[in-house]
Amino acid sequence: MMNAKRMKHIKPSSLLWRGAVYLGTLLTAGTMAGIVGYILFKGVPSISLDLFAWKYTADNVSLMPALITTLMMTALALVVAVPLGIFAAIYLAEYTGRGNRLVKLVRVTAETLAGIPSIIYGLFGMLFFVKTLKLGLSVLSGAFTISIMSYGCPSSEGITSSIRSQPRAGGFGSTTGSGPPARDGRYDR
Repeated sequence: MMNAKRMKHIKPSSLLWRGAVYLGTLLTAGTMAGIVGYILFKGVPSISLDLFAWKYTADNVSLMPALITTLMMTALALVVAVPLGIFAAIYLAEYTGRGNRLVKLVRVTAETLAGIPSIIYGLFGMLFFVKTLKLGLSVLSGAFTISIMSYGCPSSEGITSSIRSQPRAGGFGSTTGSGPPARDGRYDR
């Protein structure tokens, strides 16, 4: 609790705003608890082992095929996106100079891609991978679309460019003094 001396210096409007924030917090937490409670109250009795059956039918409405397909699509998207992102980051950080036009273009493109809503990615995937490339409604089409969404080059490029300031010769042992004399330079006579 606040003491009387400190209470004199607090403005009444500050107390009003503090009360409004606490009331808003209570209303939000109460609403959230009510929604979660309602879902649990209505949903828990419906959970059965048929929910995880391997075959999807109209009677059991199994979750398992959708769960497995989601895991397959995510894994395939990562297999495509992670190597491309890492290789692009290494190229941009190591083989292009600072202020290069290509680096600026990639950064602007990555920032633009980060702001695109996922529904637009889905429409692009449907038009390009399904219709144009004729991959059909497949896990591969979805994985390629997700791999475009999870373009990881900007963060990887930032990490690799922060390493640029470190001495590269450390990998050969020349900065630690543990390398062979020919590389150290300490034994040059």
